[in-house]
Amino acid sequence: GEAEYLPVHISTFWNLAMESGLQGLFMWPINEIVLGNMKKLILKILIFSLTVVQFMLSAQQDPMYNQYIFNSYTINPAEAGIRAYGTASFLHRWQWVGIAGAPTTTSMGVETSLGSKWGIGLNVIADKIGPEVNQTVNFSVGYHIKLSSRYNFAAGLNAVTNHRRLNTALFNNVYDPDDPDLQAFNIFRPNLGGGLLLYSNHFFIGASLPRLIQYKTPANGTNLALDQVRHMFIYTGRIFDVSPNIRLKPSVLMKGVSGAPVQFDLNGVISLYKTIDAGVNYRLGDGLGLLFGITIKERLIFNYAYEIPLTLIRNNTQQTHELGIRYRFGKAHVEKVQSPRFFN
Repeated sequence: GEAEYLPVHISTFWNLAMESGLQGLFMWPINEIVLGNMKKLILKILIFSLTVVQFMLSAQQDPMYNQYIFNSYTINPAEAGIRAYGTASFLHRWQWVGIAGAPTTTSMGVETSLGSKWGIGLNVIADKIGPEVNQTVNFSVGYHIKLSSRYNFAAGLNAVTNHRRLNTALFNNVYDPDDPDLQAFNIFRPNLGGGLLLYSNHFFIGASLPRLIQYKTPANGTNLALDQVRHMFIYTGRIFDVSPNIRLKPSVLMKGVSGAPVQFDLNGVISLYKTIDAGVNYRLGDGLGLLFGITIKERLIFNYAYEIPLTLIRNNTQQTHELGIRYRFGKAHVEKVQSPRFFN
């Protein structure tokens, strides 16, 4: 008989992929940084302005990582140049292993300081889910000023280009050609973003909007979400010296975008002898992950993350993997540099 078409709606898979569980509020102690009127003013502006912007956000589009804590300049341009040495990085994420068409993400980047106040970063990301490919190039510039003997403030800007495309040739004859959700598209969009950061050697709090320009795509009868909307990130963390060779590093990240619940990532990492890192990542209602890192001869760092989903997708897969490699360059003795970001 004649071959039957199997209707495939990308929106159905997308809704499942973007499903998130618990919503909540998480407040981190900020007394550590309230030392003077100027710092109070900066902190209030930082938190208040970006909280207001949350209500302007219009489904989660940016790829998610467990290891964002190791490459924060990818979400906040103010992080560029925060260390006295440069870092080249590579990361690959296999999400929901065993499911056909599940997301995969590859990220490559380089970041370095330029003198005592400026920093630059370049990051290239290829994100794929089923037949859709999302390619992003992000260039960041950060400017740093000293507020006191302990605290510094940074502001950053980033220029972004994004290329989204859908290749229907990959489907062959397994879909309904009249399905409006399966029409080829090829979209190129430039954008601009910015971020702020307040930090010391043992504490930081940052906020960013990596894409300020929103793009609206006419529906034309399709259920595909081709709009590009603003994403907001607010994150903070601290280092605790348990002993001369043991450090505890908790942090939290809030991600906000309308059309999806506000999402919180809670992280706890223990560092041993500046060589071994081990920790836990918990994305509220979404996933639980284990983090591991090893530093070789002060310059080469390998990171691995394993995540177990907590949403309904766990009925089909129980694992997500991330592998990261970083190389420090520039300073001859990087271990003697007091990095204001302890996840370095």
